[in-house]
Amino acid sequence: MSLPSRIAEFGWFGAGWAVFKGGTDDPDFYPPIDDSEALRHWLAGFGAAWVECPEGDAVESILNGDGMGGESVEEALVRTLETRQDLLCALWGLGLAKRPRVLH
Repeated sequence: MSLPSRIAEFGWFGAGWAVFKGGTDDPDFYPPIDDSEALRHWLAGFGAAWVECPEGDAVESILNGDGMGGESVEEALVRTLETRQDLLCALWGLGLAKRPRVLH
């Protein structure tokens, strides 16, 4: 698994987290599409940040509803990777679409 020097300190997990939290467009923060291990680590970081930092509609639903409101992790991923369709397709290729869908 190769790491650009800019993310070597925190790895692909941290890069995925940073992309979710900050929406960086720096190419060093996006894994190579031909490295399934890097893709998995990046996706785990992205998903962990999504869980730790729910957006407003999700928080409202958790506090005052059934907890099923807000943006799903898949929706967040599609929104974030809108301009990186090759990466999104590589992540779907890992079987992401086959996993159960859970909302905040």
